[in-house]
Amino acid sequence: MSDTSSSLINRRRFMSSAATIAVGGAAASSLVMPLQAATPIVGTQTPLVYRRKLGSYEITVLGDGYVDLPHQIWANVTPEQADGYLADVFQPAGSIRNGVNAYLINTGEKLILVDSGARDLFGPNAGLLPGNLAAIGVKPEDIDQVLITHVHPDHIAGMFSAEGDVVMPNGQVFVDETDLNYWTSEAAQAQAVDISKPWFDVARQWKGVFDGRISTFKGEKDLGDGISAFPLPGHTPGHTGYRVESGGETLYIIGDAVISAAIQFANPDASAIWDTNAEDGKQSRRAIFDVAAQERALVTATHVPFPSFGYVDRRADGSYAWVPEEWRYAT
Repeated sequence: MSDTSSSLINRRRFMSSAATIAVGGAAASSLVMPLQAATPIVGTQTPLVYRRKLGSYEITVLGDGYVDLPHQIWANVTPEQADGYLADVFQPAGSIRNGVNAYLINTGEKLILVDSGARDLFGPNAGLLPGNLAAIGVKPEDIDQVLITHVHPDHIAGMFSAEGDVVMPNGQVFVDETDLNYWTSEAAQAQAVDISKPWFDVARQWKGVFDGRISTFKGEKDLGDGISAFPLPGHTPGHTGYRVESGGETLYIIGDAVISAAIQFANPDASAIWDTNAEDGKQSRRAIFDVAAQERALVTATHVPFPSFGYVDRRADGSYAWVPEEWRYAT
């Protein structure tokens, strides 16, 4: 008998013996141990909070929940194609479960929030930001600055209540001027696709609530504390990314340059029906993907699956791949 055959037989004997012991042990245990009451299914996750160090900074991802998006949101991807992309990454067909994230940057001296979640505007499964802030011991009034990637409801609505009360009373707000002007324009609202028309009303309410505390900029802007804004137009006219640098490490927060990791890394030309300029969006997406891939820099985006940190791999065929960062057991 060969060594290989002997090894296989030994493994079979071991597995057979192990199975016999397991069954016998279980049977014996059932004779002497009382049955325990069934434990109810919880049905919920723990708080959606994940911390990561970036140099001397600590970045905390705060999940705001999710919204399910039908394939009809795509302007140039058929439902069949969308299902194909989802199948490639082992996700169920039919729709995209789209997470919403915000980011808290602790510099050691300031707490800087990037975007603020959807409040109650994106259905019953979103609006979790306040609870997740509380879970890490941060009160809304502790936040010193709020950086807005763009003026969509799931990025600004968490800053104020449905009644128009300020939730984050002390943070200075920063947003691109072009984006603010667009989303508060009645003329732009009249020409927008139907799904996004109500978003203009939210934007105008937000601007009114925070009047006097909003600082605007155009294009690239150094905001201090190792954070700089850079333009990523297309999803909205003044859509903005933020580059965060500390201790020689870099993080790109790219907002909604990616709506679906499953679809838009494989097909960076995929555009949503509410993108204000699809061609600009494609160019912005490819440009930031190329930069991130070349620099091997850390990237995150609002709707990339929680905890949403990862890297971009550029493929020879011109497509890209999202490479999630492994869970860090310590920040």
